[in-house]
Amino acid sequence: MNKKFGWVAGMACSALLALAMMPAQAQLMLAHEGHHSGDCAIKTGDFPVAFSAYEKPKGDLPPMHAYCDHVPETGELFMSVDLTDPESREIPIAARLVMEGHGEGGHEILSVPAQAYPSGSITFTVNLEDLGQYAILLETEKNGKLATAVRIPIHVGGGGGHGGHGGGVGVTEIALLLGAVGIGVFFWMRSRASAKAS
Repeated sequence: MNKKFGWVAGMACSALLALAMMPAQAQLMLAHEGHHSGDCAIKTGDFPVAFSAYEKPKGDLPPMHAYCDHVPETGELFMSVDLTDPESREIPIAARLVMEGHGEGGHEILSVPAQAYPSGSITFTVNLEDLGQYAILLETEKNGKLATAVRIPIHVGGGGGHGGHGGGVGVTEIALLLGAVGIGVFFWMRSRASAKAS
């Protein structure tokens, strides 16, 4: 019995250690996989997309919480747009992040020139300093000019904590939970063994 518990504890600790040693981009992709839900799907534009925003954590921790249309606080964010329609991956798409309410078209925060995304993933990092209403505008060429094909609304502020994320439990949370359980089991078994010895 002790060997089984020791093996489980060792595996859980190994998983936690492996996760901590991953590059930040790999950790982001793992977190991203765990947070897809219908709430993050945008189907109102020229082509469907899925969107997630992640708070950049302090230190070397991986991003753990994904948000869809509401981010509780300002700060540095990883943003990811998935082109869920294979045809949209073949056309050049420009991406702009704007803060709305500042004249027609809003105040531009970030601009990415038009390009095709064969991987289906548009990702960028941005530091949002002001509370308010933002939008990611995906633009395609129409009649020789760029026009908005998809609008992704994002409200920043108002708190809400991590309960506002896209739902579901991500790989990151599972690995951290396994690591915590493994460490707890390890110390519990160790204390039992020393109590038997005395």
